[in-house]
Amino acid sequence: MSNQQELLCERKSFSIVLKDDYKIPVHFHSHPGYEIVWMTKGEAQYIFEEKVYHMTKGQVLFFKSDELHKVHANNDVPYERMVLQFRNDFFKNKNDFLSELQLFLENLPHPHHLLQFSPLEAQQFQQIMERLLDEYEHEEYWGQKQAIELYLFELCLFICREIKSPSNNVLLPSCSTEKVTMLENVLKELNSVWDTTWSLDVVAKNLHINKFYLCHFFKREFGLTVQQYIQQRRIHEAKKLLINTDMTVKDISKRVGFITNSNFIRSFKKYVHMTPKQYRNVSENKVVKFY
Repeated sequence: MSNQQELLCERKSFSIVLKDDYKIPVHFHSHPGYEIVWMTKGEAQYIFEEKVYHMTKGQVLFFKSDELHKVHANNDVPYERMVLQFRNDFFKNKNDFLSELQLFLENLPHPHHLLQFSPLEAQQFQQIMERLLDEYEHEEYWGQKQAIELYLFELCLFICREIKSPSNNVLLPSCSTEKVTMLENVLKELNSVWDTTWSLDVVAKNLHINKFYLCHFFKREFGLTVQQYIQQRRIHEAKKLLINTDMTVKDISKRVGFITNSNFIRSFKKYVHMTPKQYRNVSENKVVKFY
């Protein structure tokens, strides 16, 4: 592997960026590895399969990014954040601590954790993140790759200690507003029917709300329709089956709730930009990309 190819590979397995724009994926998506989001200004909603986090300034969200997720932010509210993404294969120096760290990350108590630090902890966290960003933006620094790996070790140690500590600063999802609770209830109901011949009338009835209000509420809070969410959840599950099983495309289309195989292939191509067969072939070559 050439130095250029190696650098490209490392860039795919680690990235950190400070952003203040509203350029965020319009669809629910997933990708291998882990993600750390530090909200430096403003607020936004981070939406998972059955959890919604309303993030505000100073809070940190750490999660497994292979979980289906989406961000929703209002254009009239500031949304400045530092986003760090990494995969296990970024670490090249194998040792006992790395093995222990990877084991902990793979078996997190929950797939996502919202953290609120004390002033001193926030300062320590900020220093680590800023060092990582500075190193990442300067490829000419001597020992850049090794420095990033060291600082990322330090960051993971810092966050894992917060999660493991009996007196940690993890904000539990139960500390939710009435609106967030309603959003989570809607997601839970949809996640119970996504692979069936579901009906909007039945979903609304089970939630004890008007179906027209449900559609308006969902679109306003999530930035997509109920039908689009169901489609994206089906595609997400289909991708996992394509990678992890030998099921035929036809059987997968039925498993995830599509009535016809042609409809499944058309929908899959719309969201993933390739056919299910192409996606499976790409994943076998270990260059799969999650959308």
